[in-house]
Amino acid sequence: WLPTEDTLTDDEVVRVVKVAVERLVVTRIRFTGGEPLLRPHLEQIIAGAAELRGAKGRPELALTTNGLGLDKRIARLAAAGLDRVNISLDSLDPVRYAQLARRDRLHDVLASIRAVDEAGLRPVKINTVIMRGVNEVDIVPLAAFCLERGYELRFIEQMPLGPTGE
Repeated sequence: WLPTEDTLTDDEVVRVVKVAVERLVVTRIRFTGGEPLLRPHLEQIIAGAAELRGAKGRPELALTTNGLGLDKRIARLAAAGLDRVNISLDSLDPVRYAQLARRDRLHDVLASIRAVDEAGLRPVKINTVIMRGVNEVDIVPLAAFCLERGYELRFIEQMPLGPTGE
């Protein structure tokens, strides 16, 4: 979890993005995880990427996050050039959210979703993993939440991270 000599520096990340945009004609860049908000200088990385111009112009810059702490940084990220955000949210039920996320921070994620909306980054996308026997009951409440606010709800597949069959 801590940076090592194998972790790219902020300047190295921008240099890799520059090669992708200027030489490989990459038009969309997504900052994703682990958790990109753990990067202390993410705003500078995004600003560096926003300055780039490729054959098709400036790349679209997106962030996928669990949303924790995003409400405190979204204004700076948007000012740096961030275009849109995907936030993970698997339940609106506080108890189930805490069980799934292993932390009682639903209120913080909802504050971040509101902050992204208020910052005008569109579309606001909510990524949800529905797991049989765990949170199917959350499908309708999540759909209603997103429909009422004009957010895009995206059901994504659970990534198998453990041994086969577990």
